[in-house]
Amino acid sequence: MKKLLLLFVAALTLASCDTNDDYSNFYYEYVPTEEADVPAEMEIGKIYRIHVDYIAPTTCYQYVNLDYNKSIEDIDDLDGNPIETNIRTIGIVNRVFEDDACEVSDATKQVFFDFEPRAEGPYVFRFWVGEDEEGENIYLEYETEVISHID
Repeated sequence: MKKLLLLFVAALTLASCDTNDDYSNFYYEYVPTEEADVPAEMEIGKIYRIHVDYIAPTTCYQYVNLDYNKSIEDIDDLDGNPIETNIRTIGIVNRVFEDDACEVSDATKQVFFDFEPRAEGPYVFRFWVGEDEEGENIYLEYETEVISHID
């Protein structure tokens, strides 16, 4: 009897699965950054709110999060000397709903993130704006200098 009951519950469970997934009619996409507000100078230990503007092309675009990556690169100064530079690469991720009722939108939207520098030296913030003809990423770049104390 227990085996029959278990078989019945298993059959009922399998039969009740809905294969029509109405919630998978979206995908994720980066949207181009229009502008960012990055201070020219920062101090270690302080928190800075960095605002980022973008335009979602239609009303079916919904902000999800920022794709934030950090790295260190040697970048040459004006004299050609390499300087270890902290790089922050940021992309704005939106969920795009596949819907015929989407309307064209040109409203600027703003998101922000808090940044607390932990090391002195130059930083470069790179915000994704799209790709060129060869498929290479294009960025808006903002340079800032982090110091231990602002006078």
